[in-house]
Amino acid sequence: MLALIDGGSPELPLLLLLRSSGLHSHPGQVGLPGGSPLPGDGPLWRTALREAEEELQVPGDAVELCGRATVVAIRNSGFAVTPFVGLLRRSFEPRAAADEVEAFFWLPLLPGGGRPVRVARRVTVSGGSFEATGYPAGEHFVWGATGKIVDDLLTRLGLPPS
Repeated sequence: MLALIDGGSPELPLLLLLRSSGLHSHPGQVGLPGGSPLPGDGPLWRTALREAEEELQVPGDAVELCGRATVVAIRNSGFAVTPFVGLLRRSFEPRAAADEVEAFFWLPLLPGGGRPVRVARRVTVSGGSFEATGYPAGEHFVWGATGKIVDDLLTRLGLPPS
């Protein structure tokens, strides 16, 4: 996964996507660009860059790779997400790959100079509904593994979750 942060904005917006409802794993959920490695990808950070380009047309030369964040295990699917953090050093217009991404949006990590509000909401997935904590972002809700990655990024910025 690639956490892409617009380094030119004081609010440090994070580029997120809404996965297509037709996908086999985590359909209709909010996530970061990313996916499984392919032969020839090399290190996992290259997989993250390739997937960001495939899913949102992120040009690799616009990304300054800053490092790896904390690995997050996803219990229900068995995946382990290895997030990499990249700063966008020049602007570009994201374009969603129709077969994988329904929409994309930006979540400010420092809205108004402080941390985003973390709330509890009821979420519904194929296994039922339950209450989860996360971050409202317009019509979207950032929770689960993606919410944990946001928490990790905020902690690294000196703004741990309350």
